[in-house]
Amino acid sequence: MELIELENIWKEQDKKITNSLCLNKEILRRMLIAKPEKRINWIKIKAGFNILSPIILPILLMIMKVQFQMTTQFYIGLGIFFIIYMTIYIWDVKYYLLIRKIDFSDSILTIKKSLAILEKYSIKKTRFRYMLMPIAMIGIFLMLFQKPIFNTESIIFFILVVLVFILSLYYTFKYSIFERFKILNKEIQEVENIDK
Repeated sequence: MELIELENIWKEQDKKITNSLCLNKEILRRMLIAKPEKRINWIKIKAGFNILSPIILPILLMIMKVQFQMTTQFYIGLGIFFIIYMTIYIWDVKYYLLIRKIDFSDSILTIKKSLAILEKYSIKKTRFRYMLMPIAMIGIFLMLFQKPIFNTESIIFFILVVLVFILSLYYTFKYSIFERFKILNKEIQEVENIDK
């Protein structure tokens, strides 16, 4: 009789330990998943800000005192800028929708797959944005400057814009995009190690 009681007590203690381990594992998993979730929320806020840019753009144009003029140069510049702006805006909307699809209640494999898709899209979107930005800048210059563009002051201004553009490109790809997703993947890997 004592042996059976000891066996029952042993099994009961074993169940309690198993339940406690599962509970601790789940608590640790939730604590670790909170970090990437916060990062994704910040990325979502930035992407949401990009979605609101059509509201900000007219205000920015008013601050810059852009006046509509009845010249061919102005309308060519406006057309170039508008086409590129709408293309970039459509990419920003798709990016925001991809971020909203990430659900941290899914399995780790699904989260990692969603993050990989998001990272690829972010890199592609940023690369195309930087490729199209000089053309958009030409459109802006055509709209703003009605006098001849190729004088000494404007060439110096163009060189400064190109230098800032190249530095921005370097920083964005070297630190911003790759680092952000590297940290996210590392944090998700920690959660995956806990699940194993």
